[in-house]
Amino acid sequence: MSSRITLSPNDSCPCWSGKKFKRCCRGAVDWEHILNAGEDHRPYMSIRGRNLLFITAIADALGLDNIDAPPSLPSFKKAFTPEAVRKIYEAVVDIWPADTNIRALLEKSGSDVSGLYIGDYHTRYLSRAIVRHSTYANKILLVDPFQHPHVLVDEYNPLLNPAQYRTQTLKNVNLYFSLLPWIDAGIVELIRTPADFDRKLNFDSFRLSDRFKSIPKVRAALDASANDLKSRHYKNEMLHQSLLSMPDAVIKRDIQRLGLAKGAYTAEDFVRYVQSKRDQDPDFLEPLGMGKDNAQLHMLFTGGTFDMARLSAQMSQSYLFTDLEVRWAMIEHDRREQHAENSVWSPFAKAMQNAKLTYLNNLDLTHALRLRQEGRLLSLRSLLTSVWEKVRGDDPFDEQAAVHLANNLTDAVNEAEAEWFAIKKDITKYGAGGLAAGAVSAGPMIATGNALWAAAAAVAGTAGMAIWSRYQNASFLKRYPAAFFIDLKEDD
Repeated sequence: MSSRITLSPNDSCPCWSGKKFKRCCRGAVDWEHILNAGEDHRPYMSIRGRNLLFITAIADALGLDNIDAPPSLPSFKKAFTPEAVRKIYEAVVDIWPADTNIRALLEKSGSDVSGLYIGDYHTRYLSRAIVRHSTYANKILLVDPFQHPHVLVDEYNPLLNPAQYRTQTLKNVNLYFSLLPWIDAGIVELIRTPADFDRKLNFDSFRLSDRFKSIPKVRAALDASANDLKSRHYKNEMLHQSLLSMPDAVIKRDIQRLGLAKGAYTAEDFVRYVQSKRDQDPDFLEPLGMGKDNAQLHMLFTGGTFDMARLSAQMSQSYLFTDLEVRWAMIEHDRREQHAENSVWSPFAKAMQNAKLTYLNNLDLTHALRLRQEGRLLSLRSLLTSVWEKVRGDDPFDEQAAVHLANNLTDAVNEAEAEWFAIKKDITKYGAGGLAAGAVSAGPMIATGNALWAAAAAVAGTAGMAIWSRYQNASFLKRYPAAFFIDLKEDD
C-alpha cells in the first residue's frame, strides 16, 4: 500500500514556482489531492514550472539525455528534424492550452519589482539587458519566442508545416537553454501574453500598433531602431542566409565561374572552409536545398506587439523596458495610460539601460545570485533609486538622465572604493605580516562579500582584532552598497 503524500507549509510548492508552499499555492490549490489522485498537474503549474516542463519536453523531443552535457554541436543540430520541431510545438500546446487562465498566472508571477523586456531578443543583447537590470529587479519577464500554434494560420502553423521552422526552432532552443540557469534561479520567467489564447485579440493587437505611425517622435524612432537593428544583425544574417546557406554545388560553380580557384586553393577547399563555419555556428542549421519546400522562416523577435506587452505588464504589475529607441518612444508616449509600476520604473530602466558604464556588462548570474543570497538586493536597489531621484529631473525619459545616473553612480562607487582602500591600509599597517598581505591581495572580492572570512583570518593580535571589529561595526557593505560594483570595475 503506497503512502499518502502530505505537504508541510515549508515544503517547496508543487507548482515549481520556487517558493515555499505556505507562500504560494496553500489555500488556493489542493495539491495533496492532485498528487495523491494522480491527476494532471499541468493546469496548476506556475510560469516558472511551465518553463521547466517545456525545457524537459525540448530535451525529450531532441533525444537529449542530459542538457548539461549535450552531444557535439553537429550532432545536436542534426536532431532538429521536422518531427522534433512538431513535438516541441505540441509541447507548447500541452503546457499552454487554449483555456489557460493567463491573467491569473501573470498576476501570481509579479513580484515587488519586476520588469518585462521588449527589446532585441538576440542572445547577446538579451543577456546584457538581463544582467544589467538584475541588480535591482526581483524578477525579469520575457515574452516566449516560440509562437503559439493556436493563433497561426495553417500555412505557417508548425504543427502542420514544421519543416519551415527548423532553423528558427534551433535559435529559440539555444535561447531557452542559455536562460535555464536564470529560470532555475527564479530570476527570469518566459511568459505568454493574452493574445496567445485569443485569435481576435491577437489580430487586434497588430491593428492597434498602427496608431503609432501618426506620432512623429515614434515614427522617427522607428527609423532609428530599424537602422540600429540592421547594424547589429545585418552582417551575421547575410552570412547565414547567403554564403552558409548556399548549396555546395552552387558554391563550387560560383568559385569556378569567378576564377577564384587559383594555385593550391581549389573550389573544394573553399567548400570545406564554409562547412567548418557552418559546424561552428550554434544558430546555423544546414545549407538549403533548391525549391520552396526547403525554405526556412527567419524571425527577429522583440517581445511581440507593444499593446500585448503593456497588457501583460499591467497584469503582472511589471514595468516595461527595452534596448530599442522606438519602444522607448512608445513607452514614453503612452505614459499617461500606464500603471504605477511602469510610470515609476520604466524611466529609471531606460537610464540604467543607456548608462555608459561598460563594467555593468561584466555582470553575470553569479553576481545576481550573490545579491539575493546575501540579502543585498534591496540595499543596492535603494542606492540606485536614491541616485536616480537626484538626477531624474522634470523629464525622466530625457537622454541626459542616463549620463547623470552614470556620473553619480560612478561617484558612489569611487567613494566605496576609497573607504575600502583605507581599510586595506589599516589591515596592512597593523595586521600579521603575510596574512595581512594576503587579505589585501584579495582586493575588491572582499567588498562584494566573497572574502570577508579572508580578512578576518588575516587579522591577528589585539590591534588587528580591534581593526576587524571596527570593520564589522562600520557595516561597510551596508553603508556602501556601491561596493558591489568595485570588482566589476576592476575587470573592465
